Amino acid sequence: MGGEGLPWLAFVCVATYAGACVLLLRGADDGFARHVQSAGRAIPAVLRRLAEGDAEARRRARCAEELPELLDVLTLGLTAGLSFDMALELCCERTPGELSEALRGKSVSWQLGLETRPEALRELAEELRSPAMGRFAETVAESLEFGSPLAQALERQADAIRDERRAEAEERIEKAPVKLLFPLGMLIVPAMLLSILGPLIAAATQAF
Repeated sequence: MGGEGLPWLAFVCVATYAGACVLLLRGADDGFARHVQSAGRAIPAVLRRLAEGDAEARRRARCAEELPELLDVLTLGLTAGLSFDMALELCCERTPGELSEALRGKSVSWQLGLETRPEALRELAEELRSPAMGRFAETVAESLEFGSPLAQALERQADAIRDERRAEAEERIEKAPVKLLFPLGMLIVPAMLLSILGPLIAAATQAF
């Protein structure tokens, strides 16, 4: 759920509970009063779950934004002759952020032998729900298994991610006028008409 939907849901929950409290104060029966009290206790938990989901969505969005830059730094390290683990460690130091912290934690897990490198990267991709991160995990696994040049593959992947983000941004820009039609037609235009025609109608009414 996006951040823009959370305030509206919070408002609906609080408004519903406030309305129930008004009915209770007007003399509702005891059974309804118990339901109202239960709803009052449940609302904070619902809002807390909504806030947690919103925070997790923002974390995934930040990781998606950081991935191309991280791939660039990782590619530079590999091109300089570093191993994948050393290049990843350098990358996490030079590009601090949510994704770097997550990758640092996963690198510790495969260095301690808790899981293999491909398994850790795939698990992170599933956790972030990121197809781009999933492709990164598969690229690393195939390169390290078959000995194909990893730096070139990561460079191409970073370019592809940027192209995808550019296309998504252009699509959002194209959809913006359509999304503005509702507030424009239902709120702005009637308000303008009322401000322009209201005095004229009032004057005409007084004339008659």
